[in-house]
Amino acid sequence: MSTRTSRSAVCLAASVLLVVLVGACAVRSGELSTTDEAATVAPTTTTIPPPTADERAWLDAIPALTAKVDKSMAAVTNLSAAAMARLGKSLQSCTRDLMKGGSPSDRLQPAYALVTKACKEYDKGAVCFATAAKIGIAYVGTPEEKIQTKAINCGLAAPATGSVLLVDAETKGAKIIGEDS
Repeated sequence: MSTRTSRSAVCLAASVLLVVLVGACAVRSGELSTTDEAATVAPTTTTIPPPTADERAWLDAIPALTAKVDKSMAAVTNLSAAAMARLGKSLQSCTRDLMKGGSPSDRLQPAYALVTKACKEYDKGAVCFATAAKIGIAYVGTPEEKIQTKAINCGLAAPATGSVLLVDAETKGAKIIGEDS
């Protein structure tokens, strides 16, 4: 072996030894950052499991309910006592239909929280329409007319607020189960 080759080999070995020692010192002193540690671990891929039949049914019920309430609201051309009572029952269908099946899977809890808020808004509107319907025909300028007007406005506002929350719940649910593309 020539002097030049052996000198190169010694330099290479010394360089490798130095890198190993510096690396060992860094690990011992805790100077290895989390990004360095993460680089040594193989990356994992996460896949979202497909929705179960129950999850799919629960998510599909959200737009169905919105359509049902919208249809009942559009069908009213005259706010008679009977029409207001029907609107109240329609708004109660949120709690009756969406909440009767109970809570969905753990992963859909964020969407369920929005549905719960929406149903509370619809329930509030149902109470308002029931109040307005009980008054019947209110004469202009009477205290009953003021109560009824306030109740009707409350009843009409509830579907607007509730439907926004239901759309948000539907969107959130789709993202959770990986159907947001």
